[in-house]
Amino acid sequence: MAVAIKRKKYLIMQETELIQIWKTYQQKLDASLKMNKKCLQEIQLMKASSALNSVRRTRWTGIIFGILWLSFIGFLIYHSLSWSKLAFVVSALIHFIVSAYAIIVYIEHLILLNQFDNSNTIIEAQQKLVLLSTSNLRVLGILLLQLPVFSTWHMSAEWMHSSPETFWGIHVPVVFVQACLGWWAFRNLHYRNHEKKWFRWFVSKGEFATIKKATTILKEADLPTLS
Repeated sequence: MAVAIKRKKYLIMQETELIQIWKTYQQKLDASLKMNKKCLQEIQLMKASSALNSVRRTRWTGIIFGILWLSFIGFLIYHSLSWSKLAFVVSALIHFIVSAYAIIVYIEHLILLNQFDNSNTIIEAQQKLVLLSTSNLRVLGILLLQLPVFSTWHMSAEWMHSSPETFWGIHVPVVFVQACLGWWAFRNLHYRNHEKKWFRWFVSKGEFATIKKATTILKEADLPTLS
């Protein structure tokens, strides 16, 4: 009887030790998996950041040349302040305001890209890409909204009276079409139209394709954590 009791205790101890060994092994395995996932996420973040280099270059180029362009437009506006050049001044002023807005947004994009590089998690990085893509659509819509100013800057009362046929019959309809196209772009360049074929085609090009590539890279690191 005593031998049986000792044997039972021995088996219980063995079972307890095996369970403890298994728990220790499981903890080490979980720690190893978490470390591997963290390393993978860091690597994918670096790859995604590298994929966005072209966007960074575009933003810096847009900011530098945009500031030079604004200086030129401001110079022209200042030296054209007269009633005879009212159409030019108004058109140039609208273009100046829209271009200044685009530069501000481009600076925000650079800040957003810097925050992307400093993201602590894949989810944070993905959120930054969503904000970047959405902002990109917004500023593009506003840039297209100013389409008419590229046709109104040289309009004048003299032209309206000297050649009403070309002014009202050709030029005004062209300005109207540009205004409609600009308004349509401003209203429809939004992710609420993501299911439409033309929208999917549009966001598959240029910078949107680059951002999508970076998003795909991040998804490759978004692996489930074993427990």
